[in-house]
Amino acid sequence: MIQLRLQAKITVRLFFCIAAMAVWCGVMAGCSSGPSTPQDFNAFMNGILNRLSGGSGGSQKTPIKEAARMFDNASPDQQREAIAWLAKQPYGHNRAYLEAYQIAAQAPSPLVRGQAMMAIGTSHDPQLASTLAKGLADRSSFVRMSAAIAAAEIINPVLIGPLIKDLSSDPDNQVRIDAARALEHYNSRRVHRALIYVLDDPNVAIATASWNVLHKQTGQNLPMRSGPWIKWLHQSH
Repeated sequence: MIQLRLQAKITVRLFFCIAAMAVWCGVMAGCSSGPSTPQDFNAFMNGILNRLSGGSGGSQKTPIKEAARMFDNASPDQQREAIAWLAKQPYGHNRAYLEAYQIAAQAPSPLVRGQAMMAIGTSHDPQLASTLAKGLADRSSFVRMSAAIAAAEIINPVLIGPLIKDLSSDPDNQVRIDAARALEHYNSRRVHRALIYVLDDPNVAIATASWNVLHKQTGQNLPMRSGPWIKWLHQSH
């Protein structure tokens, strides 16, 4: 019930945000100056609604259609496509949309949750890092991978712990690789230690990703083995 109320609230906010933006940007042909008299107001608003909703039964994507699809848990494919489409629009990272993505990050489908993580990442908003942190601990490897990729686009120290955990022990190798890459933002002893301890991992891709980050952070060109790096760590800190 709470989620339904939140979804209704976000949908209303999305509608007014989009409508206001449409007027401001002058996307309505013939309406650039707005209604000149009170009698013109209804026709003016009807024109906005008609164009935002896709006209008379058109199948093209529109902000209002995609906002509605984003909350349709019965159609995960449409939800995912709607999030991906909206996140690419010029208005797709306005506050109302970001709140909607955070709701979508709790959807039943892992595909939807993962797409929501990606949309949050492209916002570059550090205030949304807590949602990514939850995604890094999701039961779905796809969601964890999406959250790790998104974490590379958002800088917030609250992500360090979850990223290190995924790097060190996630059962999915791709998640570990993406977690290593996201840790590039955090040049600290704690991160160096976590990266060094996976240099001996049997998966070469994980070890290579970690070495690349260590090299960028420290400027060191040591072998891709933990021993020399551990020695450097003790001597340099």
